[in-house]
Amino acid sequence: MTRTGVTRQDPAELPGATSNQAFRRLRAALSLSGLGHWLSVPALTAFAGVLTRDQGTAGRLQAIGLVLVLMLAPAVLLAPLAGLAASRLDRRITMIVADVLRFALVASVPIVHALPWTMAAAFLVGCISLLWTPLVGGALPEEQQAPVLRAAYGTAPVAALLFTVLALISDALVGVAHRADLALYVTAVVFLGAAAAVAALRELPAPEASAPPAPLKLLVRERGAAGLAVAGTALAAGGVVALAKVHARELGGGDAGYGAILAALTLGAAFGLFLGPRVLAPLSRRRLLGLASVAVALVLLADGLVQNLVVVVVATAVLGVAAGIGWAAAHTVAGFGYPRAVALVAALVAVAGLPPLAGVLGDHRLHAGDGVYDLTGVHAALLITAAVALLLGLVACRRLDDRRGIPLLPDVQAALRGETYVPPAAPQAPAPKTERGVFVAFEGGEGAGKTTQARLAAIWLRDHGYDVVTTHEPGATKNGMRLRALLLDKETTGLSSRAETLLYAADRADHVANVIRPAMERGAIVVSDRYVDSSLAYQGYGRRQPVEEIAELNTWATGGLVPDLTVLLEVPPETGLNRLSAPADRIESEPSDFHERVREGFRALAEADPDRYLVLDASRPQHEITREIQDRIRAILPDPVPAAAEDITSTFPAITDA
Repeated sequence: MTRTGVTRQDPAELPGATSNQAFRRLRAALSLSGLGHWLSVPALTAFAGVLTRDQGTAGRLQAIGLVLVLMLAPAVLLAPLAGLAASRLDRRITMIVADVLRFALVASVPIVHALPWTMAAAFLVGCISLLWTPLVGGALPEEQQAPVLRAAYGTAPVAALLFTVLALISDALVGVAHRADLALYVTAVVFLGAAAAVAALRELPAPEASAPPAPLKLLVRERGAAGLAVAGTALAAGGVVALAKVHARELGGGDAGYGAILAALTLGAAFGLFLGPRVLAPLSRRRLLGLASVAVALVLLADGLVQNLVVVVVATAVLGVAAGIGWAAAHTVAGFGYPRAVALVAALVAVAGLPPLAGVLGDHRLHAGDGVYDLTGVHAALLITAAVALLLGLVACRRLDDRRGIPLLPDVQAALRGETYVPPAAPQAPAPKTERGVFVAFEGGEGAGKTTQARLAAIWLRDHGYDVVTTHEPGATKNGMRLRALLLDKETTGLSSRAETLLYAADRADHVANVIRPAMERGAIVVSDRYVDSSLAYQGYGRRQPVEEIAELNTWATGGLVPDLTVLLEVPPETGLNRLSAPADRIESEPSDFHERVREGFRALAEADPDRYLVLDASRPQHEITREIQDRIRAILPDPVPAAAEDITSTFPAITDA
C-alpha cells in the first residue's frame, strides 16, 4: 500500500510499461515528443520572423518575443492543472491525442500563414507539452523515470542542430516568404511519429493523483541565495534565446545562424551538466554555483559586445557550459523544484521583456576617434541583461560561499586535480595572555543530523589536541534537564508561546553561565547542539512571535555571547522528520507548516549574517558535510598549545639528540 492507501502494482508485474521492449518504446516515444517540442521553438519563432519581415526590427522582436512568452507561460502558470488533468485521464490515449493535436497545430501554421494563429498555436502547443511530464512520470516506476526524462530533455541539442540543417536547405530551395515552412512540417511529422510510437505501447498503468506545485507558489515559499544565482543564469540564457533570431540576422547568419546559436547554447549546457559534477567534484557546490552564475554573466557581456557570428556562437557555447555547471550545482544545493521554478520565472521575464526593450533602445552608431561601433538594440539589451545577471551573481556568490578565507584559484586548481584544497598553516600571531576559547553551534530542523555532525566535529578536534566541551540545548545542566522535560514532554499542555520562549531563555542563561562561558574562559572549544538561533527560528518564525524581541531577551540571558561559527544543516522538514527513530516529542509533533516556517527562519537568519554561518545541504553524503565543516572550523581554530605555555617553554634551550 502507498501512503495514500492506493495499491500499486509490483513493477515486475506491470504488463507493458516496465518490460524491456515497452520501456524502449516509451523512451523512443518520449524522445520523439521531446525532439518535436524543442524543434517547435525555433520553428515557430522563425515563422513569426518571416511574417513580420517588413515591420522592421522592433516589430520582428515583439512578434518573436510574444511567441516565446506564449510557449513558456503555461509551464509557469498552469503546472498544477496539468498534473491534475494527467492524473485523471487515460495515459496512453491522452499521450496519443496530445501528439496528434500538436501535429495538427504545427502543420496548420504555414497553411494559415497568419501571425495571430501562429501565436495561438504556440500557446496551445505549450499547454499540450505541459501534460507530458506528469503523464510519463505516473506511467513508470521511479527507477525508470530518470533515463526516460533524460531522453526527452537531451533532444534539445539535436533539435537545434536539425533546425540549422533545415534552415540551410530552405535557404537554398525556397523563397523568403516560405523559408520557415520546412522546419514546421518536419516538426509536425516528428509529433506524428511520437503518437505512432505511443500507439504501439500496451495500456499504461494509472498512477496516484498528483498535483505538482506551480513555480510561482514555490517561488513564494522558498528563499535563498541559490535562487539569485539561478535567476541570473536563467535570465542570461533566456535573453540569448529571446534575441538570437534577430541577433543572428544582424550578423548575417539568418535562420541557420539562429539554429547555430541555439545549438551552441544547448550543447554547451549538456556538456556542463556532464562536466561539472565530475571534473570539479571536490569543489564546494555552493561556491561552484556562485562562480558559475558570475561566469555566465561575464560571457554574456562578451556576447553583447562582439559582432562576429562565429565568435558569438563560441561564446554562447561557453555560456551554456557555465549554465549547465551551475544548474548541476543548484540541483545539489537546493533540490530540483525551487531552482526549476526560479529558472522558469526568470526565463519568462527575459523572453517577455528583452525583445520589446531591444526594440525601444534601437540602433546607434558610436564614434571613437577614427573607429565606428554599431550598437544595435539587441546588443544593448544583451549588455543590460549581462549587467543585471552579474549583479545577481556577485551577490549570490558572496552569500553562497561557504569556504571564505580560502583563496579561489588554488581551490579550483585543487578541484581540477581531484583534491580538496587545504591552505598552508598561517604564521601564528602572538596570543594575548588571557585565553579565550572558540564557540561552534550546530543548528537546523528536526532530523537534520546536528547531533551526529557535532559529535564528529568534537572527535576530530580532540584528535588534533584541543580541549573540547560538547553540550546541547535544552537540558545541559541539572536545572536545564527539568526545563527540558517540561518543554519537550508531549503531556505538557496549555503552555503559551511566550512562556515557552521564556523557559528556553532561562535554560540558555543557566547553560551559558555554568557550561559554555567557564569552558571558553579556560581556552576550550565548545561545540553545542543548538543555541540562540533555535529560539529565533522555532519560537520566532515557527510560533509567529516578534523575532527582534526574542533576540533582545536572549542577548540579555547570554550576556551577548555569540558563536564564532554557526553550522546550519538544511533538510526538507518531511525528510528530517522521517529520519527520526524515537517517538516524536512536543516540538517534533508540530504540523508541517510550523516546521516549514522554522526552516525559512533559519535561512533568513543565515542570509542576514553570512559571515558567521556555514549553510550545508544535509541531504548530501555525511562524509562530504563533515569535510566542509572541518574546513570551515580549521580557519577559526587557535593554537592547541596555550600561549602562556609557549611563553614558559620558549625560554628553555632546544633539546637535541646526542
